Amino acid sequence: MPRLAKKPKPPPSRSASDAVSQLGALQAAVLEDLWTAGESPIRAVSERLEARGAKLAYTTVMTVMVRLHARGLLVRRREGRRDLYRAAVDREELASALSREAVDRLIEAHGDDAVAAFISRMREGDTAALARLRKALRADDL
Repeated sequence: MPRLAKKPKPPPSRSASDAVSQLGALQAAVLEDLWTAGESPIRAVSERLEARGAKLAYTTVMTVMVRLHARGLLVRRREGRRDLYRAAVDREELASALSREAVDRLIEAHGDDAVAAFISRMREGDTAALARLRKALRADDL
């Protein structure tokens, strides 16, 4: 799975559907469209978004799709004179990637304080989740 470029995002979500909301609204709409429709040229994505009520210039959709491709979230394939795009990750992979990205940013910015805060939060929260974490650490499954 390609590593996502570093860019400030909200804290990690707990579900795959929440992960999509961590993207910008148009980024999420493009991914949702491609998850549903499959591989498509920019024009088709733009037209489907417009059919759902989005008032967007073709170049705006193109810019978003090029940026999603640069982040590793879309795969681009050349066919004749046009590019076809498809989602590079499914919803669950996106949730995992965005969570890793957020953790990386926290540790990079706050080091041991971020780890200590995580441990404190785990102790306050779901005891089953804490038990799974302890088991994973003992088994070195991380």
